[in-house]
Amino acid sequence: MLTLEQLYSFVETVEEGSFSAAARKLGKVQSAVSQNIMNMEIDSDKTLFDRSGRYPKLTQAGMTLLPQAKAVIAQHRRLNQQLDALDQGQAQKLTLALDEGVPYGRLTHYLKAFTEQFPFIQLEMLNASSQDIIQLVKDKRADLGLVFSDFTYPENIDFESIGTVKFELLISPKHPLATAESAHVDMLKLHRQLIIGARDRAPSNYNLQHSPDVWYADNYYVLLELAKSGFGWGLLPIHIAQEAINEHLLCKIPVGFEQLGWTANIDVIQHSGIDNSACQLLRKLLSDMMSAANCG
Repeated sequence: MLTLEQLYSFVETVEEGSFSAAARKLGKVQSAVSQNIMNMEIDSDKTLFDRSGRYPKLTQAGMTLLPQAKAVIAQHRRLNQQLDALDQGQAQKLTLALDEGVPYGRLTHYLKAFTEQFPFIQLEMLNASSQDIIQLVKDKRADLGLVFSDFTYPENIDFESIGTVKFELLISPKHPLATAESAHVDMLKLHRQLIIGARDRAPSNYNLQHSPDVWYADNYYVLLELAKSGFGWGLLPIHIAQEAINEHLLCKIPVGFEQLGWTANIDVIQHSGIDNSACQLLRKLLSDMMSAANCG
């Protein structure tokens, strides 16, 4: 049975180029490293190094075993790091809930910094509406949430405004509302409105019901497809709709009254009873992400 001590001596000898250099790296005497490798050769019944030259050179058997030895050592180090994290009381799992209407296309870029500092935290990401995310955070089902801030938060939720998202009143160019300017808002009431949310929930201030004919969707991308297909008009986040606008599949509704567009604030929310260094770093990274998105 090969031991970890043998594997460390074997790998360090390969990486350092000699038994003496490996011994210095491991803080051992050279004879101990040499003996570990000899014992490994005996236990494996394989010659791992050609010792005929000035420096040990891997044999074919040694080259074959080296990747597996490195993998075992890497896993051993990860185990020790995980134990250190447990000793320090670090969170083992973190759940982030995201409203898919928020621009988080570069989230993975910012998560790299998170994984570098907290490599052993299991990260779970959920998609839900802002209203549902608030409930998830309130119930501690999610540690952090990224939401539109047009809501009243429960007392046990802390929040920080970190950016904005612009909404536009959009419709298919083939829809009757797109062919002539609407003189007043009542013209919109004659046509179907597309609303994000559910029929049994009150809409937010930036998506109030104006028309008696309403279709609902709990996903902005579904709402986008409905609008592109001419089923009605609705307020859509501009970053989601921009490609369709560029391709002339959607357009702004020409109106002669006050514009119905909306700029919504984005909040990162967190349960007041949950706070740790991992949450603090992720909040900062989300703030940096939104700042970059707004500048872009």
